[in-house]
Amino acid sequence: MEYDFLIVGQGITGSVLAANLEAKKKKFKIINFHSDHSSSKVAAGIMHPLALKRGTIAWRGKEFFEFSDQFYKNLDIKNNTSFYKNLLLKRVFSSFEEQNNWIGKSSDINYLKLIDYSQQEEKLKNAYGVGILKKASRLEVSHFLDFYQKKYHQNYINKEFKIHNLEIKNNQFYFENNSYKRIILCQGVHACKNLFFNYLPIIPNKGELLEVRSTLLPDYILNNGVFSLPKKNNLFTIGSTYSRFDKKPLVTLKAKEKLISKIGKVIDLRSLEIQNQKYGFRPTTIDRKPLIGKHPIIKNLYIINGMGSKAVLMAPLLINEFLEVIFKNQTFKVSVDIKRYNNKLKKENISFAKSFL
Repeated sequence: MEYDFLIVGQGITGSVLAANLEAKKKKFKIINFHSDHSSSKVAAGIMHPLALKRGTIAWRGKEFFEFSDQFYKNLDIKNNTSFYKNLLLKRVFSSFEEQNNWIGKSSDINYLKLIDYSQQEEKLKNAYGVGILKKASRLEVSHFLDFYQKKYHQNYINKEFKIHNLEIKNNQFYFENNSYKRIILCQGVHACKNLFFNYLPIIPNKGELLEVRSTLLPDYILNNGVFSLPKKNNLFTIGSTYSRFDKKPLVTLKAKEKLISKIGKVIDLRSLEIQNQKYGFRPTTIDRKPLIGKHPIIKNLYIINGMGSKAVLMAPLLINEFLEVIFKNQTFKVSVDIKRYNNKLKKENISFAKSFL
């Protein structure tokens, strides 16, 4: 059978892409190898327009948030689901410097209707006050992914994508008895092993989270260097750590102690009951910008990757722009276009790609 697209990977990016292709009435298949430790599977799903550490608006932050906010709300309406929810986020300051920086920005025209300040917060240790971020939300990522896997089950292949099973003839892709006009790789850190695109500087970044029970943590998103995300029945997610150097596929005591120490600065730890600990590997990049574009040699082969911990925030708008490029024959934005790394192409990548032509 002939399809318009083969999507490789069904994380946040692959699922958002599939939803867009469905809306455009395109025929597609998804191939995905299930892993409980993909970044999408353990992602907390928090999104907002700020870089909280610096208290500044992130790269395209407002634009991403407004687009994604409407995108997920529309999906919930269309599918009669409730995976997406707007939440308040409060940042607990650790110094007068952080406090003054936030208060100063609150009168800036670019931050109007976005941030506020509160001197005190019940149940929290907050000597320097609390910054309020009015635009924040959460996508229940794991349930969101499970829903789309079931929704597209007839076009879902639950196995690893093996390149040696791929053939290319007359600009058409052939994979397991089906043909495809285009292939889009949304593999996250697994792209590091894919000879089509492994020249790109994708850096696996390990993140660990705790699932805890508490009667003191608030019913909004709390951030003091780590976040606390409310779930149900006094359950919360505490996260996250960041490590480019730890490649081991297991949880660590070091990460657990770091998360507990951080959250212990704002609440009494005697109220905390640890239920579980998880880890995942995010696909990050050297310049902190996503990697989007077409293969330099093979026509109609694309990659969308490198969104790190911000795929929930970035994916809807970036994929909308990606599809505009494909269907309207436009060019990719320079800031995300993988052409910026063409100088990293190796001989083995070139010869491997040419072996398919």
